[in-house]
Amino acid sequence: MRILIVRHGETAWNLTDKRFRGQMDIELSQEGLEQADKTGVVLKDENIDKILFSPMSRCRQTAEGIKKFHPKSQLIEEPLLIDISFGDWEGKRHSEIFAENPQAEHFWNNQPEELVFPNGESWYRVYERVDKFFKKIREQKEELLVIVSHRVVLNIIMLYLLGLDTKHFWDFHFDNSSISEITIEKNGKFQIIKTNDTHHL
Repeated sequence: MRILIVRHGETAWNLTDKRFRGQMDIELSQEGLEQADKTGVVLKDENIDKILFSPMSRCRQTAEGIKKFHPKSQLIEEPLLIDISFGDWEGKRHSEIFAENPQAEHFWNNQPEELVFPNGESWYRVYERVDKFFKKIREQKEELLVIVSHRVVLNIIMLYLLGLDTKHFWDFHFDNSSISEITIEKNGKFQIIKTNDTHHL
């Protein structure tokens, strides 16, 4: 099975106004909508069976942009791909949170796995969702899936595939509407083919 992993397109909050988004339902910017279409175009020759996306609007809109060029594919909302919950931090600027709590900034930049966001989740909770997701799709028979999710989820997917501790979270980077590719072999092993491909943008 081949799996193409797409980070959602650009939102206004991906630009200069750095805020914690998490499970706040933010739509794509005009640029993000165009990125979604460009992603669909570059994948137009792929025989995509299913497009699985996080319940957030920014992921749904990205998935819909891809599906425009793949009318025979199934568009499926997948709750296991939802972004981390930043709890009380959601909607607040990074600078605002870190001014109030300099220690939180240290952990965010150096040991994010140690953070549990007030009334939110931990990195480990997202890791558990990723584990459930891959156990679920291993049982499917499709040849090519596309998944559309968020930066935190995608970074943790990489940790999961490589068997790395969550302290390596910041070792990976995914741009908006980037495409990565992995395969799952018949013996259940993963291969990472490429990461963060943005040539179509």
